[in-house]
Amino acid sequence: MPRKFHKMPELPDTIDDPKVQELLSHYFATSNHDSDHEGFADMFTVDGEYSMNDRRAKGRQEIINMRRGLFSHIPTRDHNPHQIYTHGSDQFQLITRGHVKYNHHMGHETDTEWAAYYDLKKDENGEPKFQKVHIIVDSNKQV
Repeated sequence: MPRKFHKMPELPDTIDDPKVQELLSHYFATSNHDSDHEGFADMFTVDGEYSMNDRRAKGRQEIINMRRGLFSHIPTRDHNPHQIYTHGSDQFQLITRGHVKYNHHMGHETDTEWAAYYDLKKDENGEPKFQKVHIIVDSNKQV
């Protein structure tokens, strides 16, 4: 069974939009679960991009497919973001660093640090969505 997301780190004062705060919280909670790939993809713009190291998915279906592939290799994971920073001129460009534990099919666990860049945009309804998420993680720890 997937592990539950623990809690959001304290956000900087520069992230003051409750909708951005809610999106981030939902993103990190969903990142640990393999049951809602469609809901995960819904957090992105229509042409949103999700990438991890050299893997890249663009658009809803590619994001769903990439997530399914990621969870087929590591069925449970426990992401813990430690710090979230604004980058650029507003709260729509963010950088995060954290720690993740992987529980593998064979029963062993690995863990590593990770960092990510998030570029958010408002959709046609004024809701914040991810335009781009790029995660940097030691892929050797995923084995």
